[in-house]
Parts: sequence; structure tokens; C-alpha cells
Amino acid sequence: MSAPKPSLPNKPNAADRVRSADLPVAWIMMLGLIVAVGPLSIDMYLPALPSMAEDFGVSTAFMANSVPAYFLGLVFGQLFYGPFSDRVGRVKPLYMGMILYVIASIVCATTDNEYVLFIGRTFQALGACVGAVVTRAAIRDRLTAKQTAKAFSIMILVMGLAPILAPSLGALFLKFFNWHSIFWFLAAFGALNLLLTKFFFFETLTEENRNVRPAREVLSQYWDLLKDPTFNYPAIGGGLLMGAMFVYISSASELIMDTYGVSATHFGWLFGMNAAGFVGLTQLNQWLTNRFRILSILRFGAMMQVISAAALFVTGIIFGTDAWLPLVLSCIFFCIAGLGLTQPNASAIALAFQKRRAGMASALQGSLMFSVGIFGGLLLNLFPLNPVLKIGIALFVLMSLGAYLIWQIDRDLDLDTAE
Repeated sequence: MSAPKPSLPNKPNAADRVRSADLPVAWIMMLGLIVAVGPLSIDMYLPALPSMAEDFGVSTAFMANSVPAYFLGLVFGQLFYGPFSDRVGRVKPLYMGMILYVIASIVCATTDNEYVLFIGRTFQALGACVGAVVTRAAIRDRLTAKQTAKAFSIMILVMGLAPILAPSLGALFLKFFNWHSIFWFLAAFGALNLLLTKFFFFETLTEENRNVRPAREVLSQYWDLLKDPTFNYPAIGGGLLMGAMFVYISSASELIMDTYGVSATHFGWLFGMNAAGFVGLTQLNQWLTNRFRILSILRFGAMMQVISAAALFVTGIIFGTDAWLPLVLSCIFFCIAGLGLTQPNASAIALAFQKRRAGMASALQGSLMFSVGIFGGLLLNLFPLNPVLKIGIALFVLMSLGAYLIWQIDRDLDLDTAE
């Protein structure tokens, strides 16, 4: 009788790698590269919005609607990939999503019609969102709740370079080429993700942990998730807090470049500063999780965001567009940086008790975030208020609601009991 063939060293069997005792830092950083396609796709073309608007013969505010169009694809794409990955595993959905992303990026790079661009952006998001869903679920497959919070912090360190560098990189492309080149670059990055999936991503969902319930029950399973207090408070609360950032992204070009006349290059630097604050606090979060309860850190971060948003709101009421730009940017900085304390911990709590539906939980959590981004971004265009006040209202309302829900999480919730 012949001996069984050994597993490849870089792709072990899922059963051998699930719930590991050590934190697999290199693997987590690789996941961060896969997820980085999302923030790259959102942020890299923001400096190009004015020039794109000029080429298409529309306003910058109209062209900025391509951001909510992207968020729309993120919402529905995640809701599909979540249950699909719980059923077939984590690898196949990654291949599907990244192939779709590459094709859609090429469509965006070659179009000369703004509506085709909007459609291309939506399909680009339908492909890109698979990375966020699958990587969060894969981390939940392997790690404990406290490890998960640390893992999300490490992953954000890698993927967080994307929003820091993306606007400046986009401005650099505009300096030497045109806006079409940005989408060609994104297509190439999607192809890189396919290679990472092929050679370095292994299956984390064991056969016995797959969701075998009929596909027709997907909606009822999502409803069950929303009724679960171990999921709904951290997921919806964290979604509102993170969604506020996407509202800011939708209006950043109009606020900073159109209202204050900041150049595309300087816009990239200012945008990157906010992302750097976000990444910096996620790394502080790793240290804090060894010394404080995850829920306590989450609540502190939420209050930091609410106070900063309130300051921006008051600034918009009193000064409007005459507000001192460094003051406006400082308020926004602390709103965004606070996500470094809220997002890893809200995600860790929301996923902790979702053993057989981690993909669905990851998808629903992500969809909630981007739903807020869609409707918040569209609502900004409906009110004839000055840009500073508009974004101040949006951030304050969303972050106040998010913090309220965070405070509803059971303070005695024991994450160590999660399987």
C-alpha cells in the first residue's frame, strides 16, 4: 500500500491550521495586500475627479457620485460572497471576485462615457469586495477573539498603506499620464491578487464547519444574524462609525479641492495623513488589547470619534466655509484616526460567536458599513448647506448613533467562551 502524499508546506490542510496558537503574522500581512485592492480603488482616483469631470463635461460633484456607485457594488457583492464562502470555502470566491475586478477595471480605463464608468465602478466593487469578506472570515476561522482583534490591526497596517499612498500615487499618475492610467494600474493590482491567491492563500474552512443549510434560507440566516445581540450591536455600531468615513471620502474632493482650493498633490498628502492616523491607532490597539478589555477600548474609541465630530459640526455652524482649514482637518483627522480603536475591536466582537456563518457575518458587517456610505454620500448632495457643515452633520449623527449602539453591548460578554 502506497504512503499518502504529504501536503505542500505553504498550503497545509485546513484542519491542520484552524485555531492556531501562534499569531501567523506573515499570512495576515499577505491578507492585508489582498484587501488593499478596496481602499486603492476608492482613494487612488479621488485626485482625478476634477479632471475626469472636465473630460466628461460634468461637475465634480456629479462625478463624485461614482464613489456611491462603487459602494453599491460593495454592499450587494459582500452579501453574495458571504454565504457562498461559508458553503464552498474561502478560495474559490477569491478567484471569482478578482477576475471580475480586473475586467471591470479595464472597462473603466477604456471608457469615454460617464455612465459606463459608473457601471464599471459598480462591477469593480462587486469583484473587489470579495477580499474583505473572505479575509475577515479566514482570520475568524483560524484565530481566537483576542487574536482576531490583533490580526485585524496587523492587516490594517498593510492595507492601511493604500489610503495613505493612493491619493498621492493617483496625483503622480496624473502628473505624467492621464486618469485612464489609474484604472490600468488597478487592473494590474487585481492580477497581482490572483497570483497571491494562487500561491499563498490556503483554505481555512474545514468541511465540518461549512454551512450546509439550503441556499434558499440565506435571507432567514441573515435575519437570524441581525437578531443576535452578540453580532448586531458591534456590527451595526461599528458599521455606522466606519460608514461615516466613507461619507467623508465621498465629499473630500469637493470640500478640500473645490472649497479650499487645495491642489491634487497636496490633497493626496492631507488625505494620507488621515489614513496614517487610522493605521497608527490600529497598531496602538495591539498593545492595548494585552492590557485592557476589547470592549473598553472600543467604547473609548467611539467617544473619541463622537467628540471630534461634534467639534466639526460646531465649526461648520459658526464659521461655515470661512473656517480655518487646519481646524477642519484636525477634527476630521481625529474622527478617522479613532477608527483604529473601533474597527478591529468591533469586528472581533461581531465575529467571535459566528463559527459556521463567519462569512455571512463578515459580509453583513461590511455591507452595513457601505450602506451608510451610500446613503450618507447621496444625502450630502440633497442639502444646500456649506460643505463644512454638511460633513459635520453627517459625521456627528452617524458617529453618535454608532457610539450609542456600542454602549448597548453586554459589558459582561465573555469573548473567551467563543468557539
